[in-house]
Amino acid sequence: MRLLITGGSGDLGRPLSALAAQGWGTTATYYRNPQIGGGAPVQLDLRDRDATLALVRETAPTVIIHTATSDRSEDMAAANRAAAQNILDAAQTVGARLLAMSTDMVFDGTIPPYDEYAPPAPISPYGRVKAQNEELFQAYPHSLIVRASLIYDFDSSNRQITWMQDKIERGEPVGLFVDEVRQPIWVWNMAEALLELARSERTGILNVAGPVPLDRWRYGSALLRALGYDPAQVAVPVRAAEVAPGRPPNCTLKLDRAREALATPLLDMSSALEAYQARKG
Repeated sequence: MRLLITGGSGDLGRPLSALAAQGWGTTATYYRNPQIGGGAPVQLDLRDRDATLALVRETAPTVIIHTATSDRSEDMAAANRAAAQNILDAAQTVGARLLAMSTDMVFDGTIPPYDEYAPPAPISPYGRVKAQNEELFQAYPHSLIVRASLIYDFDSSNRQITWMQDKIERGEPVGLFVDEVRQPIWVWNMAEALLELARSERTGILNVAGPVPLDRWRYGSALLRALGYDPAQVAVPVRAAEVAPGRPPNCTLKLDRAREALATPLLDMSSALEAYQARKG
């Protein structure tokens, strides 16, 4: 079984490639940072159609897991769209199964919880391009779109952590939204679920997220406590509606289908912390 992972040096790609390399012939692409978790690293700009097709023809993967994404660059929409189209065309060329990461941000957050059949209604630029990519991938009969939420780790290299630590080091308060609800999932838990799904024949759309909806205040506070900080000393509750309007307030996902499909349990944050400590210990 041969696996190609895009975004192998990203927050999800590193753990995913590390786990995959234990049981798959794994190739992981990166754009700038060659520090992948495991497998063979290959530099690739997914916007380059010819290079993407050439790599997929050369490696002939059985499965492709497309984790690479851009949500902050100036050409965010164009980069995401081009990468999605090129990796889809490459998958079709070799008949590979394709797992494509999507996001709960495809919804406007006004009528949760959302199941896999809920029509997307994105209100952010990132949500809009991910919703467009979902339409693209659904046209391929061997694809599975995995809708996730915030993907965290308790390691300081994860960007769910780094932005808070940067603020603390600058002596700035960490503002955490009390009016935005998501379903954070531990990155190693997500990686295990993805590899299980890669071995399945499931297609369509599947919500895979943490089992407990949390506002960002409770979520961020839990991460801070795990890192040894007292949230009361370094964080402040803020309202997204006041400081960052236009964000979806509640993107809770229904997980019934994921629970039926997966032997991998979806962990809440306390269980994930225990598993993380056991892994580190």
